[in-house]
Amino acid sequence: MTLTEKSLMPFESQLKEASDKFDTIFNLTSAASKILNADLTIIKVNQALIELLGFPAAEIEGTKIMEYVCAEYRGQWHDLQEALWHKELPFFKLEACLVKKNRSLVWVHVTTVLYHEGNETFGFTVLDDFTSQKNLEDSEKQLKTALGNSRKIKETLRHNERHLSQILETMAEGVCIVNKAGKLTYTNPMAQKIFGLDQAGMLARNYNDDKWHNLRLDGSPLPHEEHPMMIMMASGKPVFDEEIAIQPRNGERFYISFNAAPIFDDDGIITEGVGTFMDVTQRRKLIQHKDEFISVASHELKTPVTSLKLALQLLSRMKDNPSPLKLPQLIDQANKSLDKLSVLVADLLNVSKVNEGQLELNKTWFNISTVVNDCCYHIRAAGDYTINTTGDMDLQVLADVDRIDQVITNFVNNAVKYASESKTIAVHISKHADTAKVSVSDEGPGIPIAKVPHLFDRYYQADASSNQISGLGLGLYIAAEIIKKHGGQIGVESELGKGSSFWFTLPVSLAACC
Repeated sequence: MTLTEKSLMPFESQLKEASDKFDTIFNLTSAASKILNADLTIIKVNQALIELLGFPAAEIEGTKIMEYVCAEYRGQWHDLQEALWHKELPFFKLEACLVKKNRSLVWVHVTTVLYHEGNETFGFTVLDDFTSQKNLEDSEKQLKTALGNSRKIKETLRHNERHLSQILETMAEGVCIVNKAGKLTYTNPMAQKIFGLDQAGMLARNYNDDKWHNLRLDGSPLPHEEHPMMIMMASGKPVFDEEIAIQPRNGERFYISFNAAPIFDDDGIITEGVGTFMDVTQRRKLIQHKDEFISVASHELKTPVTSLKLALQLLSRMKDNPSPLKLPQLIDQANKSLDKLSVLVADLLNVSKVNEGQLELNKTWFNISTVVNDCCYHIRAAGDYTINTTGDMDLQVLADVDRIDQVITNFVNNAVKYASESKTIAVHISKHADTAKVSVSDEGPGIPIAKVPHLFDRYYQADASSNQISGLGLGLYIAAEIIKKHGGQIGVESELGKGSSFWFTLPVSLAACC
């Protein structure tokens, strides 16, 4: 052994002792650690890193750390290592995630420093596991996000509730919700309006409550099991456009068109039912009026046709030996039947034109009093009634003379028909500013106040109960449409026991009427 070797022995011993101490500390430290060489290959790992990654030491040593790094952190880690080894960066720190053997993730703070041993340079890396903290931070972020989403959802729900409430509040249809027992739990304002009750009054009842009577359309009682809501509850299927009648204890019968649909819970069990309905009383009345009109029209048309047929049959029998007395009578009867038939057909054609918006006007200037005299000639000629025309006899209007003749004739004929005991009919013509007014008055029995608002309705007859009064109930309706088409107004004033006065107005000036 040389002197030099002898002099180095203490240092080698000390170096070995230091190396052994480092290995002991490296293996026993709780911080996951590794040592890598210049080509970034892991050459040594401690027990803490083995436990952190879940791989045995033999599987880790000889590999590169990048094999365990999550893809999104590889670039940054690689760049820092390049700077550490080749650009004399003294150390680096970063935050990254690693993939464990069981494919779960572990989050670490990475610190790498270089050290020299002999002529070689090594990297010493400590990986501080902060997965729990990261998970807690992620949980807090998720919680904050969830809370934010919850607030947004709640605000959206509040907005949707307000929106739905506004829709329900302004719907033209009634809406109600009932529970399994049939108890009303919600009604919207239109439902309350249709039934004439407030919210409290509605919620105190059920859909089949004995405080109102549910009826079939023919007026017979509606059995509980036939109610649309009950049909829906029993079948679990929606019901659409079922019409029923409602008869309140105190009030007029009305009709509703009912739709019903079930509401299910998560188990598919019906918990509630929602019903929507609309008041179709006017529609139902119109159908009834049409039915009545068809019946009346059939009767009204049958009478002149039968009379005309009889007259023609008699004329046919005496064609070879005509009777000087019977012939004129039969011809007169046939003409009267034809005239009545013509009036009925004209009314039907006129109402059809009105309904289709095809009522055309041919306006000319004419004197109103002349039209009154011409259209009332047949009444005067009969000699049973006196027609007195007063007022502005020179007043002229720009209008359809034939249509105005039709209106005045209707007024006068109605005075004869409904006030037959009044032998004097007064026609008055007047001017007010730019408006001409014509009124036809009688001294008959007058019209009950309850009937006045309906006089100009289609198919309405003021004295429909009398078999002596004929007609289709279209005359005043057509008259009203004619006057409206001219831009005028129409009305009636009546007092029981004193008579009635039907009137209409027309624009006089060119600017007002055209």
